[in-house]
Amino acid sequence: MRLDRFPSAATGFLAALACLAAGAALASSGRAGDGLSPSAEPRAEATALMARSLSSIKALRLEKGISLDTAIDPNGTGIVGAEFSPLTTSLGDAAAKRTAANPAFAGVVAGYYQRAGLGPGDVVAIGGSGSFPAFVLASLCAARALDLRPVLIYSVGSSMYGANIPGFTFVEMLARLRAEGLLPYSIAAIAPGGEHDTGRGVLFDEDGTTLVDEARRSGLPLVEGATLADRVRRRLAIYDAAAGGRPVRCFVNVGGATANYGDTEASLSVPNGLVLTLPSLPASPSRGLLFEFAARGVPVVHLLYVKGLARENGLPFDPVPFPPLVPGPSAATASR
Repeated sequence: MRLDRFPSAATGFLAALACLAAGAALASSGRAGDGLSPSAEPRAEATALMARSLSSIKALRLEKGISLDTAIDPNGTGIVGAEFSPLTTSLGDAAAKRTAANPAFAGVVAGYYQRAGLGPGDVVAIGGSGSFPAFVLASLCAARALDLRPVLIYSVGSSMYGANIPGFTFVEMLARLRAEGLLPYSIAAIAPGGEHDTGRGVLFDEDGTTLVDEARRSGLPLVEGATLADRVRRRLAIYDAAAGGRPVRCFVNVGGATANYGDTEASLSVPNGLVLTLPSLPASPSRGLLFEFAARGVPVVHLLYVKGLARENGLPFDPVPFPPLVPGPSAATASR
């Protein structure tokens, strides 16, 4: 279904989000004895928080004069980007980006955190790619619902339909959410992304400077290094320093940024969702943060293959409108 055929779809979706947010507010006002299981309540809170955050992001987009294309974003989330832009590095699937914007994914990630054994104050390292800003948002909303300490390093490069609009990347989105009191977090460091994390590989950018310029424009600390392995090590140092002496208890990989995902064939065999252990680890120094943290025995949450993530967690793929959001315990199990 598409919005131009069913013009009431966006209105119904926004109404559903408002109802969900109100319901979660009631739930959070009575943690003890409110009938929700310890697993279900943070999932509901995370889902509702993502719904409110999407409303704020959509408002920011419209304030910036960036119109919504209902053919690309029929649910009117505001977080689905353009087909092509100066920040676009690779092909992408619009249906996958629309599906990732379902606020129920914040509840899914909260469930992953719980099954990984995380508790209040635990540090979560997040490697976020511009390709899936909705999954970055879901990871932060889940962290907020569980009182975790997320440390986010963000890569600007984006596949099609991600956060690929200059001046409206996840940097601006998170700044808006922080200003409105929805999420208290900042980005620890930023990288250009692109080919081997160098900023190259952008469509229609022969000089390879567009992503670097966008990253520098943010004013955030820039991840640098002569090689991909250097930039992986630099990220590890940033995460460890931001943890302030605490161990990193979980790593979240969002998308396929090379520094996070690695450049070996082993990356292709990493399961979706929560991965507690990996059967083998590549020896390459550019194997990526996903494997670096796995080598430390740290659980990994892998958010890349959207259709599989949706199927494993009982969520529809590319629905218009989104179904009523009543998150319960995830049906998916952790990969060992």
